[in-house]
Amino acid sequence: MRIDLFVIDGQNDFCDNNGALYVDQAGEEAQNVANMIDRLVNPKSQFGHKINKIHATLDSHHYLDGAHNISWKNGDTGKPADPFTIVSHQDVVDQRFVPSFSMGVWEGQVVTALEWAKNYTKALEDNGRNQLRLWPPHCKIGDWGQQVYPILSECYKRWCVATNGWINWVTKGQWAWTEHYSAIIADVPDPTRPETQLNAGVVNDAANADMILWAGWAGNFCLKWTAKDAVDMFGEKDNEFVKKSVFFTDACAPVTSPDPDINKDLLKMRQDFLDEMDNKGATLTTTTQFLT
Repeated sequence: MRIDLFVIDGQNDFCDNNGALYVDQAGEEAQNVANMIDRLVNPKSQFGHKINKIHATLDSHHYLDGAHNISWKNGDTGKPADPFTIVSHQDVVDQRFVPSFSMGVWEGQVVTALEWAKNYTKALEDNGRNQLRLWPPHCKIGDWGQQVYPILSECYKRWCVATNGWINWVTKGQWAWTEHYSAIIADVPDPTRPETQLNAGVVNDAANADMILWAGWAGNFCLKWTAKDAVDMFGEKDNEFVKKSVFFTDACAPVTSPDPDINKDLLKMRQDFLDEMDNKGATLTTTTQFLT
């Protein structure tokens, strides 16, 4: 039996409580994932070496990113927009929120920042995935926050030694002009940028496994959209991919906001995602219950 494990964005900025976009409980949940990997690759276990491949994604951003709050300012005050602000297409048209950078790139062409913002927010709303939500700068390429959380990094080393294998690293988010929650495809793919387009290879590879395990952060954004995009590649009817998928409820904490009204929606997004996967035939369990 082949078992593949996806670990979405197990990085310092999400898992360490000093991280720029710390997900509450993600550090403890990363330990849950590491404990499970160690348990299943223990040669003395009846399940020894059962995780055959690990696909680990790495969120990777430039400091000045179109989805970072420092790249936008309030049109009335001129001050940087607050983290977690949602910017609608109408907000851009009415200039309630204004990009603070001088230019943008849209489908390979340099355009004004305002033109990019109008095109981008309309495309987001047309495709029905997410409106533009502004985040604090995080997972900056080459910085501490982008690095793999040490508990997972050390566990990956042990897994490599035990299995004589390699981690399949999957990077996402480098193109600053579109959000890239999913490791499978950007929210608005750019036809001139291959890194934003469909990464069918990793999904087709995992589809060969007998079981596909899912953990990662945050459960209401990057894990959610990576898993949904992978599942949706195989359609609605007789979807064997989702039936082989296992989601760990103790390893998919949601990102939250200090604002209780925003927080209510953020928590619901994670639960709705898990309910959707459950209804489609996936298995929901915990890292401690899996294969015991």
